Order: sequence, then structure tokens, then C-alpha cells
Amino acid sequence: MRSSDAAEAGMVYPSVFVVDSQAGYPLPGRPYPRRGGPVQWPLYLLMSLALCGMAVEACFIYHLYTTTRPPSDVGQMAKISQDRAETESLPARQINPAMKPSKPTAHLTVGRIRPRADGIMLWNTEGGAITHELDYKDGGLQVQKEGFYFVYSKLYFVEPRCAMFTHSVLRRTSRYLGADLQLMESRRYHCTGSARELLSSYLGGVYHLFKGDTILVKAENQTLVALRGSYDNFFGAYMI
Repeated sequence: MRSSDAAEAGMVYPSVFVVDSQAGYPLPGRPYPRRGGPVQWPLYLLMSLALCGMAVEACFIYHLYTTTRPPSDVGQMAKISQDRAETESLPARQINPAMKPSKPTAHLTVGRIRPRADGIMLWNTEGGAITHELDYKDGGLQVQKEGFYFVYSKLYFVEPRCAMFTHSVLRRTSRYLGADLQLMESRRYHCTGSARELLSSYLGGVYHLFKGDTILVKAENQTLVALRGSYDNFFGAYMI
């Protein structure tokens, strides 16, 4: 059947291509990838900025370590280092042996001084004792400047046997007539057949004292006070 007859009969045939194998036309080459597209430019810009920042930081560090101090600063730093080395090489007691308290201060110890018959404790003003703007007289500390003071006392004693041991701090003042005013008190009572022990009593508190006031320490049953070292029994005050 001819093609014209097939077309008229409604039949469809595929297209036919003729390939000339003898043709000398070259085949098209493989396309190369495109470079420098619009997406890569922001990356190049960020890398450039990072390199510039590193260069600026390197210059700053170099300038910081190569800059020399003025001659006056160098000499001052050397003097401070020398003074510090000399101070650290000295014993602590030689740094300022003449230093005095900035406020009224006193610290007294007993040693082996027995209390008075009325129980008023007597103190030692020598050795490690301190009396600065607080005068010591007849077992008491007399205030020279009005103010608030921290007053403290410690007594070392033998535990009483069926008796009361009382440790108190008193205030003697011309503002009140009669007996001394009691500021602090500690009591100990023991009555058993067991062996007696060595105990300690500590008192401490803040009080407003006037000029001329005297503070004292009293021990009832004073024969029980243990007189050993200066660190066992002490009495003091300082302005706050």
C-alpha cells in the first residue's frame, strides 16, 4: 500500500529519519560549569571581611606589646616592686612596731595575782597588756571618751562543790548612787560527789559608757579562780 493510500485510509506511520554515517560534522562539546555566580559573591565578601579583621587585630596586638612605658612609670613600678620585696622580707613584728590603736582599747591579764577579798579581780598591766585611752586603777578600767564599747572577760575556775561560783562585769559611775551596776553575769552551781573539773566562763557585750565610768570584774567564791597562765583569765574593752 502506498503512503498516499495509507493516509487516505487513516493509518499513521512514525516519522523516518535518515542518518548519514559518512557526514564529518563534529559532535557538540560538554558544557563547562559556570563560575562566579551571584550566590558565591556574598561568601567572598564575608571571607574578605574576616581576613581584614584578623589583620587589624594582629596590628593592635603588635602595637600593644611593642609600646614602651614612659621613663617615669618604669621607675615608679620598679620602686613599688622593691618596696614590696623589702616589706615581705621583714618579720611581721618589725613592719610597724610603734603602731597604736585608733580608738580606746584595753586588754589585761591576771597571771598569778589573787582577787581582792570582796571578789574584785586585780589585773596585770605589764607584758602583753594594753591600755590605750582607758586608765587602769584598783582592778577597774576608767573610760576617758564617751561612746559604745565592747566589754569582755574570761575566768578559768575549779568547778565548785555544793557552792555557787559567780562571774560578773560591773559598772561604777557617778551618775548613780549606791552599789555598782551589774552589766553581765554567769553562774555555775555543782553539788555531786564526783571529781571536780576545770571550767571557764566568758562574758561579752556592747554598752554605752560615759567619761569617768569604771568597769570591773568580780568573782564570788573567788578562791575557786585558777591562776595559771595569762591566757586563762583576761579582761578588756574597746570602742566600736
